[in-house]
Amino acid sequence: MYLMGIGENKKEILKAYQALVWEGIDVQLVDDSRELLDKTINNEVDGAIRGSLSSSEIMPLLKKEIGEFYRASILKNPFTDDIFLLCPVGIDEVNNIQDKINIINYSINFLKSKNIVPKVGLLSAGRLSDYGRSEKIDNSLNECENIIKYFKKIYNNEDSENDNILETEDGIIIHHNGILIEEYLKNGYNIIIAPDGISGNLIFRCLGLVCKMEGYGAVILNDKDIKFIDTSRSGDWKRYYNAIKFLNGD
Repeated sequence: MYLMGIGENKKEILKAYQALVWEGIDVQLVDDSRELLDKTINNEVDGAIRGSLSSSEIMPLLKKEIGEFYRASILKNPFTDDIFLLCPVGIDEVNNIQDKINIINYSINFLKSKNIVPKVGLLSAGRLSDYGRSEKIDNSLNECENIIKYFKKIYNNEDSENDNILETEDGIIIHHNGILIEEYLKNGYNIIIAPDGISGNLIFRCLGLVCKMEGYGAVILNDKDIKFIDTSRSGDWKRYYNAIKFLNGD
């Protein structure tokens, strides 16, 4: 059985609920954040989505139960029809380079658990040729370069010729190509790392809520195996439907 939170935006939640029930998927609507989280964390259900419950209420409760976490939105790439992760999308989830490294590691592990070979695209504040235009742009470019250097050291790949890309023996790619999100998506990159949580949230809203790119909610990334997907109160019924279907392995 799966749980769907129902708060605001009830009409869209009910549309998703009815479509899922019609397909024979066991779903229950819950209007209490504590009940939804308790049953999910205690493995009393197969998974849950926030649905349209308040983020400001449920996220602090979740953090108290499982510790620090990051969120990665699952979206469908319009160029390839495959899913990709966009992260971070929590406006306060990235405060330093270590947070980005953590997100990359968790995202890689998540995709590997789905038998998907990770291809990571690091977004910075400008093109690689924009170095020198401002201190803010330079810092963003440098941060991504330092992340590449870190992973090259971890994967014993420091001698590769291209400073902006890491390719491992098992096919993992971590690439810094500046601000060019469109190039990453055209080339099938399945993890997009935004410069910070605010820009990641803006990218999600532009792609998912304005341009209507198909989405599945946001998975929780940390060292706990919690089957919970965060969804926006502003979503349409298909996004809630997709989130449950994703948890169901469809």
